[in-house]
This record gives sequence, C-alpha cells and structure tokens, in this order.
Amino acid sequence: MKSFVTINLTGLFLLSFISCSDNFSYSPYDSDVDKDHPNEEQVKMISNIALSGSDTFKFALLSDIHDNYDDLSDAIKRLNKHTDLSFIACCGDITNSGLAQQFEWYVDVINKSQHPFISLIGNHDYRSNGYRIYQKVFGPSDFSFDAGNYKFVFFDNVVWENDNRSPKFDWLTDQLSDSELPHVILTHIPPWDNQMTGINNLVFRDIVNSENTILCCHGHTHEYADTCYNGVHTIVSEAINDREYYVISLVGKQSFFKRIRY
Repeated sequence: MKSFVTINLTGLFLLSFISCSDNFSYSPYDSDVDKDHPNEEQVKMISNIALSGSDTFKFALLSDIHDNYDDLSDAIKRLNKHTDLSFIACCGDITNSGLAQQFEWYVDVINKSQHPFISLIGNHDYRSNGYRIYQKVFGPSDFSFDAGNYKFVFFDNVVWENDNRSPKFDWLTDQLSDSELPHVILTHIPPWDNQMTGINNLVFRDIVNSENTILCCHGHTHEYADTCYNGVHTIVSEAINDREYYVISLVGKQSFFKRIRY
C-alpha cells in the first residue's frame, strides 16, 4: 500500500511538472522571443532588386496563417520556384492567439523563403501580448517602402483588438501625400468589414481613392475576392489553409494577378 501511494504521488508530481512547463511555454503573458525577422531588413533586400529591363513588377500575396504552418511551408516551397518575384507579402494573422511560440514557429517557416518576406499584423496577432511581440520580431506595425516604380504602404487597421482605437489615419494620409509614385496599400481588414464600419470606413474612403492608389490588398475574411472598391482594384486573399496564393503584376498604373492553387 505504501509503495502504491508513493508511485501515485510521484505520478502526480510529474504530471504537475509537465503541465506547469507546458503552460509556461505557451503562456499568453510571455513576450520573450528568440526569433527576429525585421521588415526593415527585408525592405533593404527588396531595394536592391532591379526591374531587370522589364516594366513589370511582381510580388506574391498570401494571408491568414493562424496555426497552419505546414500549409505555409508548402506555399513557400512552391513560391521559391518563382524566379521573378521581388517579395512576398502576408496580410496578417500570422498567429492564431498572439503567443510567443506561434511567432517563433512562423519565423522558422518564412526563413526558408528565398524571397524577401514582409509580414503585416492582423487582429489575431494582437491577442495576448501579440502586439508587443510583433514589434519585437518585425518592427512597427505601420510601415512603407518604395520598390520598383511603386510605393507600398502596410497599414495596421485593427480596431476591436486594439481597444477599439481608430487606425492611424493621419499617418496613412502622410504616406499617400509625400510621394508621386503609384501607391499599393495592404491592410489586414477590408474597409467594408464590421471592424471598419462607421467613421473608420468613411475616413478610409476619403483618404484612399483612385487618384492616389492603384491597388489594395487585404485578408481577414478567409474569402477570396477580386473587386473594385472606391474606384481602386482590390484583392482579398483566402486563408492559407485553402492552399492558394496570388502572384500580382504591376504594369504602369494597372494591376493583374494569377490565383495559384498548390
């Protein structure tokens, strides 16, 4: 009987130890990350890419990874076979719960890309301490860069998970007014989504229009769309677990794309 009690207590102790260790690794309060993948460093790589005599600028778009890192890995294997891409852009939700471990898994996968890989923040990435971790790993959640003959603007428009604060529309206005280059805007949430209803939608529509923007790219809805919104060609990416990505070609002020299943 004594032996049975001892084994049982040991079992309980071991179970408790494993449980505590696991909870610590995946704690929503943990913001320590061992990985970094600064978007700024990726932009430096993009700026060194010439158009190679072509008037067409190409980049790839995907979105909403959540915890489907195997699907992302397969996409990157396929994307690595493209030789004419300037970069790959992910339109957010690179994690499911904003956990440090999920950010690290994501970085481990995108480090296998042979193209510069730019990561936008999504609403799921705000969860737990995700916003803080995103900044540690990638840098500011609003950023822009010039590439080829275009200016790319990555705009953080998360509202609900950002304490219902409006996006930084003043920053977006400045980005669209300080360059005569055609603009491509990428946000996680489409402007017609519930998070962008009301004043946020009205302000976005007032700022972004066909006079200053040639293309908008979004994610979030997990539903593919190819439409015209406020006079601007707009693409919404499927989630990565639907196993598709998009190769977008910019020619002058026109945009074209291929929807690629893998």
